[in-house]
Amino acid sequence: MLGLLLIACVLLHAAKSRQPDEPMYLVTVTSQTTGGSTETICAHIVLRKGPLSFMLTLEIGASSTTLLEELVTAEFHRCVKFQVPPVNTETVATIQASIKGEETSLSKKTKILIKPSSSLTIIQTDKPIYKPGQTVKFRIVSLDSSFLLHEEMYQTVELQDPNSNRIAQWLNQSITTGILDLSHPTTLEAKQGIYTISAWTKRGIKTTQTFEIIEYVLPKFEVTVHLPHVIFDRKTPVNICGKYTYGKPVLGSVKAKVCSKILTHHWSHYDRAVCMEYTMRTDKTGCATNINATSILSADRIYQSLTVECEMEEDGTGVVLKGSGSTKFIPDKIYIAFQDTPSTFKPGINYDGKIILKGAPSSIANKTILLHGPGAANWTLTSDSEGVAHFSLDTSSWLDTSVRLHAHCKEGQRVYVLCRPFCLFIFFKEHELSEHPACKRTASL
Repeated sequence: MLGLLLIACVLLHAAKSRQPDEPMYLVTVTSQTTGGSTETICAHIVLRKGPLSFMLTLEIGASSTTLLEELVTAEFHRCVKFQVPPVNTETVATIQASIKGEETSLSKKTKILIKPSSSLTIIQTDKPIYKPGQTVKFRIVSLDSSFLLHEEMYQTVELQDPNSNRIAQWLNQSITTGILDLSHPTTLEAKQGIYTISAWTKRGIKTTQTFEIIEYVLPKFEVTVHLPHVIFDRKTPVNICGKYTYGKPVLGSVKAKVCSKILTHHWSHYDRAVCMEYTMRTDKTGCATNINATSILSADRIYQSLTVECEMEEDGTGVVLKGSGSTKFIPDKIYIAFQDTPSTFKPGINYDGKIILKGAPSSIANKTILLHGPGAANWTLTSDSEGVAHFSLDTSSWLDTSVRLHAHCKEGQRVYVLCRPFCLFIFFKEHELSEHPACKRTASL
């Protein structure tokens, strides 16, 4: 049992003031335990003279239980297990060790704390929703603090209807294996709503679980919004289709709301949505295809979202089911940008970075990118399959105070990055050295 180990140790006649022929003994027991658990107590006796009677007892209030009783004739060591009595509240018990002989009578007491056993009760139903007339099957599981099955007595288990009326009750239900199985049949006229199962232990601890009784019917068809994961053309069709569970198309009317949102330059939220509503009918394939998102998607803004919410009403029955879908829209244009480019350079050390292209995957791979540097320096780069082109530029001839790099491709816009020389000051014997003529400022360590 976890807890501090308290050593109730009586070393008698071992001190200088004791006679050398008197015995000494050692008793070890836990200082804290749980009611109903099994613990171990150990005793060790060094016999100096004559046989002795040794006894260990556990005292709780007026009750006393003998844990060990032996006649000791030689050096003695023994460990015994004992059952800790169950308690309802924290209780202080006493362990008493007694030694008696012809000329010896010794006794020592120590206290231990016994805590009530803690347990976890779980109530499970075989399903969360029932139809009127079905039997509700449920089980009560009791676990101890180690999550092992635990014996428990439940004084009351009751079932209440949605109006908090008690409609079933089980009294003094004992769990010996850790699991209690119960059931309750419902009538065809059972009130629909949320029902509650409650269980009380003998210590008054309450556990509840709910389930629902409702007259439900499984849907006979489903509504699906067909959209690709990413679209690059504003004219990409948006199809809303209904299909029965056995595969046949659904004939009926469709109401749809299509919205577009544009991500702002802050990259943290979308602008206000622009929406359009449509009313259509499904064709012989069960699909409605008269949705055109061209007017709400911008051809000049990257990172847009397109969402579709719809409902389909089945002809003849009036059954209405809903569907939804969303996708991202990236205009079929190429966007070019510098990435991972330092803001400073050091002459003589290569300036590394990369240029990325954004757009449709088919339009950004293997693209020629022109990179212009200071003076008449030009470089031709080619993007990889991900639209990325890496570069490493020689900076030996970069003597200007700042350098502007330009990059563009045939289909994309022109972009630039501005970098300044890296200034390093070295102090050595009061002499200051600057590695670049543009570094004309004082520095201090």
